[in-house]
Amino acid sequence: MSERLYIIGNGFDRYHGAPSSYYDFRTYLTHHNVDIIKTFDLYFGPRSLGWTLAHPILIDWYLGDFPYFHLPVPKNEWSMKWLWSDFEKCLSMLNREKLMDILDVKLPNLFEDDEDFNYGDYFITLDDISERVRLCSFEMRYQFHKWIKTLQYAKGYKRRMIELDRDALFLNFNYTEFLESVYSVAHENICYIHGSKRDKYGSLVLGHHLEEEREYEMWIHKNRNRKRNRPNLKGKNGKYFANDKLCYLAYFLDNPKKGNWRNPIRYYVVEGAKERFEGYYHESYKDTETVILQHEGFFRNLAGIKEITVIGHSLSDVDMAYFEKIVASIADVGQVRWRFSVYSKRDEQNVKGLVKRLNLPVVENVQTFSLQPKT
Repeated sequence: MSERLYIIGNGFDRYHGAPSSYYDFRTYLTHHNVDIIKTFDLYFGPRSLGWTLAHPILIDWYLGDFPYFHLPVPKNEWSMKWLWSDFEKCLSMLNREKLMDILDVKLPNLFEDDEDFNYGDYFITLDDISERVRLCSFEMRYQFHKWIKTLQYAKGYKRRMIELDRDALFLNFNYTEFLESVYSVAHENICYIHGSKRDKYGSLVLGHHLEEEREYEMWIHKNRNRKRNRPNLKGKNGKYFANDKLCYLAYFLDNPKKGNWRNPIRYYVVEGAKERFEGYYHESYKDTETVILQHEGFFRNLAGIKEITVIGHSLSDVDMAYFEKIVASIADVGQVRWRFSVYSKRDEQNVKGLVKRLNLPVVENVQTFSLQPKT
């Protein structure tokens, strides 16, 4: 069994010229499913395009309302540089307030005693917004898989090829198969930890790694004392009134019987919306514990590893469980030599953070090398 392990991340494919960044995935979606971009830009992240509510045309475009939904994707530097720079992490940042606010704006102002009252008018709106959230779980994975199948290395990639030990073991975080098709590494030497492009659609591991209960408790604790989530709000006339915002009623109201629902139907809509929105976290969760169990045989083969080379991996928190499993699988981790590729100062800081987090016993065994395209 080999004493050498390579850990391969997305930077490996990008080094060879493959357009495999999350920005590139967003570009792909502009031509194949722009609704995913609309949903992600509007409902995810700490800011979630808060400015859109002040621009009726833009909010109508994001919600798909005629006649604006034919407009091209608005240029949004913040979204592309921050939100899509690590969209797996941002998948855990569903903006509940924005969802509830837009749901309230879109709900028809009907009452049960109106002659033209129809329950469907309420729940069609709820179904529409819920379907958009679903786009960032099932549909996101489907489109992501289709995109992966289109990736190719850039012309002239052979001048950039890295010297690799083909007999080593490879833990591949990429979904591409360039280790086999370009580097001629045997399939049995590679663990595609999150799946590969040859797998069936819907099976690739993609998502956030924030546990539902923990995320929910963190969000409640962070937002409970915000002004908009207090029991009473100050109106434009200077008088206080019982908070009637859907987000407050759904998540912060202690006694539903005392809520300022204004309309009985809003109570049922809130219950349905809360159930659907919280269900999203389960659907988009990256269960690393189960993934590790599925590849237990590969990790058992790491007992005798003496050298680990990490190429193009961002060392993000979402994948820390895998590195911890690697360390736990090695018989004498104190004798292992680690080599990390770095592309920027941030990469160097990430390496230091990983060494500290893994409590590597011999820091002197850790080296870095530059991963820059050859000219």
